[in-house]
Amino acid sequence: MCGFSGFINFLKNDSNNSSILQKMGMTLKLRGPDEETFFQDDNLSFVFRRLSIIDVEGGSQPIWNEDKSIFVAVNGEIYNYQELKQLLKQPHTFRTDSDSEIIVHLYEEYGTELFTMLNGMFAIVIWDQTQKKLILARDRLGIKPLYYIQTNDTLIFASELKALLMHPQCPRELNWQDLNDTGVQQKFPVSSYVKGICHFPAGFYATYNSHSKLELKEYWAINHFFNTPDLENSSVTKIKQQYSQLLKDSIHKRLMSDVPIGLFLSGGIDSSLIASILAEQSNNVHCFTVVERTTYRSGDVELARKIAKSLKLPFYPILFDSLKIAKQFQLSDLENLICLMESPRFDPEWLFKSELHRAAKAQVPGLKVILLGQGADEFCGGYSTYLGSKWSNWNDYIAHNVNTSIKQQVNIEHHIPPRFSSGIAETNFIDHNISAYNTKMKMLTYQLQHFNLWHEDRTSSYHSIESRVPFLDHRLVELLAGIPEKHHQELFWNKSLIRSTSESYLPDYPQEHPKVPFFVTDDISSIEKFTQTICHNIYPTFREKYSQNNKALFNIETMEGLYQQVSSNHKQNSHAAWQLIEMMSISIFAQFLLHTETYLDSYFFINKPPFPMLNESDWPQLITQYNEQTNTDTTPTWTLESLINLPANFEILNPLTEADDATILILANKNDNAQRLSIAEEHYWIVMLLDEMGRHRNSPKDILFWSQKAKVPPEQLVSIADNLIQGGFIERVEQ
Repeated sequence: MCGFSGFINFLKNDSNNSSILQKMGMTLKLRGPDEETFFQDDNLSFVFRRLSIIDVEGGSQPIWNEDKSIFVAVNGEIYNYQELKQLLKQPHTFRTDSDSEIIVHLYEEYGTELFTMLNGMFAIVIWDQTQKKLILARDRLGIKPLYYIQTNDTLIFASELKALLMHPQCPRELNWQDLNDTGVQQKFPVSSYVKGICHFPAGFYATYNSHSKLELKEYWAINHFFNTPDLENSSVTKIKQQYSQLLKDSIHKRLMSDVPIGLFLSGGIDSSLIASILAEQSNNVHCFTVVERTTYRSGDVELARKIAKSLKLPFYPILFDSLKIAKQFQLSDLENLICLMESPRFDPEWLFKSELHRAAKAQVPGLKVILLGQGADEFCGGYSTYLGSKWSNWNDYIAHNVNTSIKQQVNIEHHIPPRFSSGIAETNFIDHNISAYNTKMKMLTYQLQHFNLWHEDRTSSYHSIESRVPFLDHRLVELLAGIPEKHHQELFWNKSLIRSTSESYLPDYPQEHPKVPFFVTDDISSIEKFTQTICHNIYPTFREKYSQNNKALFNIETMEGLYQQVSSNHKQNSHAAWQLIEMMSISIFAQFLLHTETYLDSYFFINKPPFPMLNESDWPQLITQYNEQTNTDTTPTWTLESLINLPANFEILNPLTEADDATILILANKNDNAQRLSIAEEHYWIVMLLDEMGRHRNSPKDILFWSQKAKVPPEQLVSIADNLIQGGFIERVEQ
């Protein structure tokens, strides 16, 4: 992982370019702490910051061809660079052992067709001095970031928004339009949240010269691989074999490194599968696991511990205390997070992931590479299994989840007024030659860029670590996209393809171990409590700093009203906390755009102690503590015969007005003593659970019944039931 920034102008050469370039390079020093290189000629000003991973001593960038007429600079990795050397038709002199050098020689022979040949994650700059042509490119799925601005006579580009903001021609106006959509975003293009600043689209390359403006061309898209003829006659068994072989090769390629490598091993099936495959090649991959009450109760922590031990991999259980994080969270932490993420949005996951990187780096100071399980859910049916009889098979999932999601996205993309959205004829907008799940796959390629890949890149780069995602090898994604619709149910329902692949590598892994759900309710979810706590902590300081006339973005009376709700036992305090922190985040982002250097002065000097590693000798004591907490929280003790039911005299209502990509349920009685439950679209099965309980209201069922129906271990169901009970949505029934 590295970072670069630059600007090109074919009309004039400003004498101030050097100072601008130095400022742009400074903003990238965490992404590339090991080396800084500048290049300037009559047209191009360019700076590169390097994180040395391959050819640590000799792989400085930019890398030139033999006659120094063309250079290449790469943020990312080219995993198949050794194989690509065999495709060169002419003799070339390689001056480094870097994976990046292959690109400049491929360009000499193949031109811009070279991008289809690369297996990797990358943002690339090629400067052809002879032809006075600049070329930019981004990897197929948008794993590595790239921004650009095109003014009347200048093209400015950078790995991070912060670097662009150092240029005097950079726009600085918040794009309110792109804040309309909340929740899961699955649309193109991916916003920068700043008017005039563009995210370079994934799967594209562009050329820029003195004769034309930036010309973007697509070289890859997932829909190019739908209905692949080669797979039409393939059996399920053959497809499983292909997937297993490609996944194994993908993981082995991502072990390419001259520096220490780590893995975030959650204990879930995706990261556990990565661990088992990589252990065949190396037993020196450091495994980091979050130890927290919820991860213990889900069973993930113990699974991660057992897997690391059985594979003889170094294991680092990191002790997280979310309550401590919340109590110590200050306004400066939120400001730092906005700078880090370069986004006006806030999500606690970003903070937690950043702190996990900090802790990993503290345990293994030389760590520069982390493998992640991102991308396994998106294209393998990871969101398909829901609790409740209505969604008992693949066809129900497609009808009630996928098709609904597609229609919602159509309404957004085509700006269809809400009063027409329910009655619009979908045939006008949806390509019915492509299966619904394939359409959803395309939407998920954008969702990854909007959220998952965005925060994984930013939180890792802040700690000078490169994150790698083997499940997003383009060969795997192309294979999954090409699977005929007739095999979708067998391979994707309940993530069957991943589970069957893991059987040969993890024979003792519980194949039905579910993904721990994330849902939020008023006053009960740990995330809700976390958000309320930090709002209560930071708002007074925020008000003092941001309420002046030149900084106030929102009406202060409105924010004061929300703060009073957060600080009271108001039934809407959870919703108020999210709304208030969103307002604070947007306000900070708007000021960050205007006064970037001021914010960066503190951004680069955050000195926090990392969360500690749990020593083996402390393990029994901690587990006892968690078990005691569990027993305290679930008194009387849960048994398989414990009955649960909907509360008496209460009704669960579904209002007509819902949040974007979420279902809102209201628990209410005749006295209007109401509570709200917001359920994200991908966890709609919780709605189905409550609906199914309504069918058995007169004959409550026990934990064993619901456990078997959900196909989850009883302890998993108890954990979910605890939260629903605390929120008042279900109750235990005395026997």
